[in-house]
Amino acid sequence: MNATEAPTPACDYCGLPLPTTLRSGHAEKPTPTAEYCCFGCRFAASIARERAETGHAHWLMARLALAAFLSLNVMMFSMVLWTRDVYAVHDAAPRAMTMLDELLRYTCLVLSLPVVLLLGGPLVENAVATLRARRLSTDVLLVLGIAAALVYSIVSVVRDEGHVYFEVACVVLIAVTLGRWFEATGKQRTTAALAALERLLPNTVRLVCGDREESVPLAQVREGDLVRVVAGERFAVDGVVVRHQAAVDEQLITGESVPVEKRPGDRVYAGTLSLDGDIYVQATAAPTAGALSRIVETVRAAAARKDRYQSLADRVAAWFTPLVIAVALAAFVFHARAASPADGIMAALAVLLIACPCALGLATPMAIWTALGFAARRQVLFRDGDALVRLGSVSRMAFDKTGTLSTGKASVERFVAGENESAECVLGAAAALSGGSSHPLSAAVLQFAVAAEPYCANGVRTIAGLGLAADIKELGGKAYLGSPRLMESERLACDAKVAAAIARAQAAGEAVVCVGWSGRVRGAFALAESLRNEAAVAVEQLQQRGLAVCVLSGDHATRCEPLRNMGLAVRAELMPTDKLAAVEELRAAARREGGVVMVGDGVNDAPALAAADVGIALGCGADIARETAGVCLLSDDLLRLPWAIDLARRTVRTIRWNLAFAFVYNVAGIALAAAGYLNPIVAAIAMTASSLLVISNSLRLAHDEGASATVAEASPATADARIPSPESPAPSPCP
Repeated sequence: MNATEAPTPACDYCGLPLPTTLRSGHAEKPTPTAEYCCFGCRFAASIARERAETGHAHWLMARLALAAFLSLNVMMFSMVLWTRDVYAVHDAAPRAMTMLDELLRYTCLVLSLPVVLLLGGPLVENAVATLRARRLSTDVLLVLGIAAALVYSIVSVVRDEGHVYFEVACVVLIAVTLGRWFEATGKQRTTAALAALERLLPNTVRLVCGDREESVPLAQVREGDLVRVVAGERFAVDGVVVRHQAAVDEQLITGESVPVEKRPGDRVYAGTLSLDGDIYVQATAAPTAGALSRIVETVRAAAARKDRYQSLADRVAAWFTPLVIAVALAAFVFHARAASPADGIMAALAVLLIACPCALGLATPMAIWTALGFAARRQVLFRDGDALVRLGSVSRMAFDKTGTLSTGKASVERFVAGENESAECVLGAAAALSGGSSHPLSAAVLQFAVAAEPYCANGVRTIAGLGLAADIKELGGKAYLGSPRLMESERLACDAKVAAAIARAQAAGEAVVCVGWSGRVRGAFALAESLRNEAAVAVEQLQQRGLAVCVLSGDHATRCEPLRNMGLAVRAELMPTDKLAAVEELRAAARREGGVVMVGDGVNDAPALAAADVGIALGCGADIARETAGVCLLSDDLLRLPWAIDLARRTVRTIRWNLAFAFVYNVAGIALAAAGYLNPIVAAIAMTASSLLVISNSLRLAHDEGASATVAEASPATADARIPSPESPAPSPCP
């Protein structure tokens, strides 16, 4: 960020940038500058502040629980009153029954007021904030409906006539507050994961000034400074290697599963890990402009764009809210002139009451909550309802390779012993050498050669960026394990058999580890990642559902060749910003067809996951990937993906039906109320029936699995199925 630029205002709870059209006000005990991006963040911030100031856990959450308890009692007493209204026992009831009726009405009034005081403030503030921003949202409609129910009911109690609807206000407040609490805490988890990612960088660095070295805070490093990084440390800045060499683990940034040798002139990135050897790096950017910082800022920006995503109910409210207000005013004017001002007020309140969005308010969240719970039981965790809705309309899916379609760990694919060499002897030497290193490739070789009888290796040492060396008495001296370059530097000759194996592995993009002693290379290992067992059948099922599937990988192009051979479109050697740009291209191309899904597991995937219409992270992935994604597979089973697509599509269909029904109900009810034909008893029964119908229709999502159940429960044996060849019919691949 330029030093002259003003910092982007951020929410004081979740840390995401504030929408430019809205500053949502303050928490209950705000600092003078506290600002929040939504009602949920304000409420959650109040809870967090209470914990920090008093040390008492969940005081304000206890308020929500208390409000829920009072609301249940209000509903219970209201049911008694409704029963008496239905059977019309008022006129013939004895005085004791009349007194009981009056007691229940006042009891509902007394129990409802604390609920409104406990939970209503933040909702009212948010509604006022949206009005100041010249926007109409469901918050405005909710406040109007709650206020109408309260005013109508209080007037009815005071005048000792009419019906009461306190339970409407209470239930709406509970449902809205709880849902937005979950939304706000989800956003806060995103910023917590980003902060954890930033903490990967060291607090201090070894700054080299001439012939001396000093430890300085990271913030003091400037472009052009010379920094020393020792084995086991992360690079604090982006830079260029100027002295020495080392193997560097870049999986955090590029997704490359195999460590990369870095020599003078090669670029290194902040956040990557030096595995062996001291290395001197000249900084090419300040710490705040490094690769890791750019990933964090990209994720924050993408999360801010998602924060402005308007739900379907809000889009309906944009025109439904002013319509309700206009009809209520018209009803007041008409009945005030035709009868009396009191009748006009009652008619207007009846319109607002019947328009209270109970069914409309439940139409989306009830279906989403049911689907979210059902998905969680199937080890698919949706971050929020928006991700579920968007997943129901996607048309393209992009996969990361390393750790997503593949296992993310190198394993020995082939081993070749030299001509006239004993495989047992070569494996024994490899086991002895690899056991002295924690390098990922050494671990893979050790796992492969563990069955062999290892020799006794003395003085195992690391040759930075190349491999290992040790004295092995049984072999007559020094032995080596490492890259072909190490063999060349130690003048170890390859016979034709080993040379051919090395050439074949390098052509296929596989890593090569050689073992040799006494002037000869005795054997070679070809290492590569293996695809997940279920990857092929999962991709095939996604294609059967009409999704175009492609791969966006940070690996070298040669390592992606097996995926191309299986008929998938692949874009390789992509940095995180390149993946982000690729996702944006896919979204632009798919705008008319549907959204784009990005599936990944690493930090390097985080910007693309956040920018996609839906990001899906595997459960084994980095925390930042899981928190920036809209969906997380708690297991590594890729067969959950087609199952999740089916569930999301059924959820979208259910939401549309619920909204259509709620809309028809509200329009018909408003018309009857405005005309003065709506009996309050019928209105109460209709309101309850409409809500129950929406709820029951939504609950079907947890039972009507259909064909998708067979996908989620597919036998692992089916994972051996092959992806269709390029010649077989399939949806067009991603560009």
